[in-house]
Amino acid sequence: MFDYAPVTAAARTAAPPTTSSRSEVPKANSASMLLGTAHAGQGYTVRPKVASDGRFHVYTFETEYGTYTVVGDGPAKKHVHELQALNMLKNYSPPVEFARAAGGAVIAPVKGLFTTVSNPIGAARATRGNFERRFHAVQRGLSQAGEVVTAFRMPEKRGPDRESDSLIEKIVDRPKERRRIAEALKVDPYTHFVPLSQKLDEVASYSAAGGFGASRALGFVTGEAGTVISGLGTLESWATENLDMAADDMAAANRKRLQRLGISEGVIKRFLLADKLTPSEKTQAVGFLERLSGTPGLDALASSIPDSRTRHGAFAALHTMAYMAQQPFDGARAANAAVVEDVPVLALDDGRRVAFFASDELFWTSGNAAQLSELTLALKEPRREGFKPEIWISGSASASARRELQSRGWLVKTNAFSAAH
Repeated sequence: MFDYAPVTAAARTAAPPTTSSRSEVPKANSASMLLGTAHAGQGYTVRPKVASDGRFHVYTFETEYGTYTVVGDGPAKKHVHELQALNMLKNYSPPVEFARAAGGAVIAPVKGLFTTVSNPIGAARATRGNFERRFHAVQRGLSQAGEVVTAFRMPEKRGPDRESDSLIEKIVDRPKERRRIAEALKVDPYTHFVPLSQKLDEVASYSAAGGFGASRALGFVTGEAGTVISGLGTLESWATENLDMAADDMAAANRKRLQRLGISEGVIKRFLLADKLTPSEKTQAVGFLERLSGTPGLDALASSIPDSRTRHGAFAALHTMAYMAQQPFDGARAANAAVVEDVPVLALDDGRRVAFFASDELFWTSGNAAQLSELTLALKEPRREGFKPEIWISGSASASARRELQSRGWLVKTNAFSAAH
């Protein structure tokens, strides 16, 4: 249903750490209370009872594509919007979308496209590798081509497979049209939700083919020969055209931005290869890191994205970065960043230390108790007199969780991330 790598079996079955402190059982919530009227819509229903893993709400969606869970308030609300957008996309008319892009200028020469545009590169798989290698050698400079020539191997992988747009797709502007449609629907063009991704591609194919055909109709050849595009001339002439900001272009830009921040090469590679966030979300993360530019320890914050084993964990890390980047510390500034027991921590220049804990509703489960008790011990050090360590929780916390944290010396702030954007 979603195209990021699943959690490993070992991670799913791993027993939570034990603790001697008292723990509580998380309470369920109602979907209507958490999502309002959006708990049901055309083509989907969220089951009334929303469970909790002690930290995040666990929503069960029932759709025509199957029954599945989405963890976390943020991801669930985003997914509701994806389902609504998918329903709207079903009302798009392929012929109308084709004609809109063509502007009425396309006639008989592209009539045969209707049999091809739903999969415009399917017939050209055999030559795709050569096309892509030549294109990237021009588009990126000679560095990758040099790797192939001197080492007789493919260039080093620079992003997840899901973020690769082929050259032929770029030439017919399908990724560009996909982004245009996604923007109109206010969804991420690189969505992990497979049914929406496929529908975006389908509609974008008609739109892109119409726009391409308007000026280059005679360059299309359909049929069993397998050549989708002909008459291109040299590939290098096409490489100079503006092919929009594709996923690999975003990755290249993000690499440069991370390098300027002083992020180590190893962390940059892991960050760009992480598949739990979309290219758009990773670009946002880089922007949040830039707002903390000059703060020692940004490597650790950047690593929190690839270190996340789950989609909701990576989303929580992004949400946390968004809030930290605002530096809402009453005039104080971040002096150092760290990740301690998987929890981002900022040392402020006024002597305070603030831990940022993403959670929809925190319960004092055995796992949370163990993690937060270890965090307490790790942060025990001589501190400026009069300052307690602070823990800022994105959502709410049970009375038991607040009491246990306060007994360990924490100043507790709940619903802290509400202003993040």
